[in-house]
Amino acid sequence: MQIITENAYLKCGLHTLIQQHAIKLNADDVIIDFDNHLLVITTLTTLKEITESDNSFEKFLLYPFFKISKSLPIDVFQRTLQQKSWRNKKRLEGKLALTRKERVLLKHIINREAQTDIFSNGEMDVKTFSTHKYNMLKKVNQPSVATLNQVYYYWESLCNQPTRYPLAG
Repeated sequence: MQIITENAYLKCGLHTLIQQHAIKLNADDVIIDFDNHLLVITTLTTLKEITESDNSFEKFLLYPFFKISKSLPIDVFQRTLQQKSWRNKKRLEGKLALTRKERVLLKHIINREAQTDIFSNGEMDVKTFSTHKYNMLKKVNQPSVATLNQVYYYWESLCNQPTRYPLAG
């Protein structure tokens, strides 16, 4: 069982809950502190499968992870983990995918290119950009480009630290 977080208080609290058997996790389960609001709960096998694939960030964004709010009271947090299973979650691959233009836009966004650079390349006009941006953010369940960049930053940190987290094959 892995807890991946930079927050020492959160890590200590989760370890305490696990030691007290308030949360029951398998050895292959992973809890990832991925943003200010949610914890992602999955298995190490699933995480490795995603990180080792092509377009790993896109697959991570589209994967139907079990997410739980950090603001839940501890008793609700415990009940939620006991009642819902993340191990048998059906994959939605193929059902929800980014279009070619949305992928291009995602690439530009994670490379932190300015909107003017995208327009100057002639790849998209302003209205097309706006439409594809809206559709992509809706599909990846992110409220804005800024939060998408924050998630990408966390993702890169997670993937580039194989000595701290056992994700590299």
